[in-house]
Amino acid sequence: MTKITQLYPRLELLSEGDTPDGPPAHALFVMARLLGTPDRLLLIDPPADVAERFTLAEENAVIFTGAPVETGLPSLQTQPGGVAHISIGEHLLDIYSQQTGNVIYFPTLGVLCGGEFGSDLALPRLASGSDGSDAIETLRLLAQMVKQRRMDLYIPRVGSLGRDRVEVMGRLAGDVSYLHGLRHTISTAAEQGQALERVEQLAAALLPENRHTALCRAIHEENVERLWRTAH
Repeated sequence: MTKITQLYPRLELLSEGDTPDGPPAHALFVMARLLGTPDRLLLIDPPADVAERFTLAEENAVIFTGAPVETGLPSLQTQPGGVAHISIGEHLLDIYSQQTGNVIYFPTLGVLCGGEFGSDLALPRLASGSDGSDAIETLRLLAQMVKQRRMDLYIPRVGSLGRDRVEVMGRLAGDVSYLHGLRHTISTAAEQGQALERVEQLAAALLPENRHTALCRAIHEENVERLWRTAH
């Protein structure tokens, strides 16, 4: 299922999925249309075939909150650890660049894009080569922003939109708990010389009770393997 929702003037949300096979994935279209200048469009987390399926602007760029996908469109360049403040037409964006993605915040709207984190239907997905510390740092940043900044809408890359501050904080806390448990279990097993098969058995108990879906199991297995590799 594909659904396009106008959240605000020149800010549209593309949601795809929401089937028994998987939760919805979200992308944002941020548009600028100013007299005497080319139409501009920034796409946040677009699908790979976005240029084939949609009529885009004269000038386009993409940015991803997590692992990028190839779209054939130019990417907005960011530097890990940096903060950028940009405007796309009437919309202001704060971009907090992390090691493996970006946290994107619209300060005048209270819209926060959390990427792989804060989903009610998926687990945080660790990047290749990550030991989990970068993910926990991103979660700390997101929690700080939810608590201290205006937050009217939380958009994870996959899952349900969040509008309640307490609920979103609970989602982020759940991600932190999951990652802390996973890192402790795997590092302890590695120190004891446990085999990967045994580690997978131990880590299976860490899968949250409400995350026993095909998607979550696949992410969990990937996280276990990636943390195991970094521990050796």
